[in-house]
Amino acid sequence: MPNLAAHLLNGFLLAVVLVVWMQRIAPRLGFVDHPTARKAHEGAVPVCGGLAMFAAYVIGTCVLEPSLQAPWSFIGGLAILVAVGAVDDRLNLRPLWRLMTQGLAALVMTGLDGHAIGNFGSAFLGVQEGAADPLVSALAFCVTVLFLVGLTNAFNMIDGLDGLAGGAAASALFWLALMASFLGHGAAVAQLFLLLAVVLGFLTFNMRHRWRPRALVFMGDAGSTMLGAAIAYFIIGLSSGAQPTIPFPVLLWVCIVPMVDTLSLMARRMHAGRSPFSPDRWHLHHLLLERGLTHAAATGVIVGLSILFGAIAYVGTVFAVSDQLLAIGLLLPVAIHSLFVWAAVRRARLLRPTAPTRM
Repeated sequence: MPNLAAHLLNGFLLAVVLVVWMQRIAPRLGFVDHPTARKAHEGAVPVCGGLAMFAAYVIGTCVLEPSLQAPWSFIGGLAILVAVGAVDDRLNLRPLWRLMTQGLAALVMTGLDGHAIGNFGSAFLGVQEGAADPLVSALAFCVTVLFLVGLTNAFNMIDGLDGLAGGAAASALFWLALMASFLGHGAAVAQLFLLLAVVLGFLTFNMRHRWRPRALVFMGDAGSTMLGAAIAYFIIGLSSGAQPTIPFPVLLWVCIVPMVDTLSLMARRMHAGRSPFSPDRWHLHHLLLERGLTHAAATGVIVGLSILFGAIAYVGTVFAVSDQLLAIGLLLPVAIHSLFVWAAVRRARLLRPTAPTRM
């Protein structure tokens, strides 16, 4: 792939150009996010990053060599998510409609080519790899669709601070690209690095730093759902198909932070008798802000953890660490997150003012 670097640079620059152009027309199309009680950003911010990233990625993959181009089923599934996400950014759709269209997108991305999580039987059910069990195959496909829809929503839910969803996605794409390169999957390497370049192009407008106190654009639901689904798709691809592959539980390290936060968040909402999709400020990044971290610091902590956990998956793959050990090791980030949430909730209860008693 001698020209890959040039294609990646083109993808980065194309994302930058498209963000600048869409940033100007977004207000006329109504793609603007205004501050609310739940969204504490300053001023009206264009919500065009997702559309720009998708357009840059599709153009970028179309000019690659035919053997490196993304399958049209994958592009089609992403197109559904981006279109519905854009409508949601504009009209605020109901959760049921979003879930239905995400399920449709997952079926398009995985069902058209029989894409399903590999190593499923041996990893979870004790079935020997290569055993032709229709029940295991059907169950693997169902879990595949659920995983794709779940990670789509996980990245959507973690998109609450400037640079957070983009930074977490960039970390996952980077480590997946390195693992795909280690396995010798050339097409996946090209697609992962191309999407990473596009995300970095968007992050130049979305990250906070000392010279820019706030983001210039947001990715919106169109961008966060697209990135979550794309990462899930590549995880599924690296765990299935032609050998060599990486066991599915090992690949979960690259996305364990948004996954655990989403599952924890939904469990706490249902425990409180609320819808798992109801808005609140119980996300991990909100809890970090309540502990006194700045927006940039909270983003840095979560992205830093994503990079660290992704590195564990890559190092474990390269040095042939036991798959079972890496799978059991997933309990570590789960435990860390659970302890932090427990401490934050307990602290909030202790600080909550109590009503005065009557004399």
